[in-house]
Amino acid sequence: MDLKLLRQFVAVYEEKNMTRAASRCHISQPALSNGIRHLEEDLGQVLFERTRSGTHPTRTAEQLYPVALRSLRDFDQISELFSGASTSLPLTLGIMPELPQRQIAAFYQTLRSLFPDNPLTLVSHDQPCEARVILDVMKDSDELFQPLWSEPYMFTAHRDHPLAQLESVQTSDLDGQAFIVCPPCESHHRTLGLLGQMGLKPSVTLSAATKDMVRQLLLANAGVSFLPQYMSEEWQELVVRPFQGPSLSRNVGLCWSSSRLPSPELQKLLQFLLEQGAVLTHRFEF
Repeated sequence: MDLKLLRQFVAVYEEKNMTRAASRCHISQPALSNGIRHLEEDLGQVLFERTRSGTHPTRTAEQLYPVALRSLRDFDQISELFSGASTSLPLTLGIMPELPQRQIAAFYQTLRSLFPDNPLTLVSHDQPCEARVILDVMKDSDELFQPLWSEPYMFTAHRDHPLAQLESVQTSDLDGQAFIVCPPCESHHRTLGLLGQMGLKPSVTLSAATKDMVRQLLLANAGVSFLPQYMSEEWQELVVRPFQGPSLSRNVGLCWSSSRLPSPELQKLLQFLLEQGAVLTHRFEF
């Protein structure tokens, strides 16, 4: 099978548009349409349905796509193996905010040791990237998740708050308290749900979009909440107390798309993470 036709097929499949795919392949649109038609004739199958809204892959195209990617990747690797040229391909990672900087810095050190000569680009987790370091609850339905570490949530209050004067905080102590909630936080929802089952009703008077905003409200002594451990320990005005209730934590990991074949660099990183297994939590600490 002609590899040139496979590359054209991959371009059309990913772009969902013949004009953009032709530009990507540096050929004319009629030439691209002719190439796709030849490939369909070779396979005896229709690969795309052409409509006014765009070019839509058929079920056959969905089955061919990962095979085509793998074949093209293998061919490129063979070419590089015998070309005598060493390549340093870039790796782009998306990083969510509000993660422990020491943990992230240690993770970067691991990346540099694995890829000393490869360019590394870091972007926000919501920008285009090859993989993302995010919470497990944030991953998309088509993404795979490899755990990196787990962070405990700590009961946190301003040092002048009445509950900060206790040696430990009981679940019943939260009844009627002003509780600062972060709507996207699964642990906050879980806590409120458990308290509701126990017949307790904390007063949710403040809501914050991010953990940083929750911490700002705690610094203003506007209520109590649960924060990731590293955020609770950064300010002397905030105190952490043992919580005699359900254990709360969040899981941080590496996410990547299941619909695309990982690059050799990402495959190497994933293999390293799989081999480390349970020691990851300790590895990414200073």
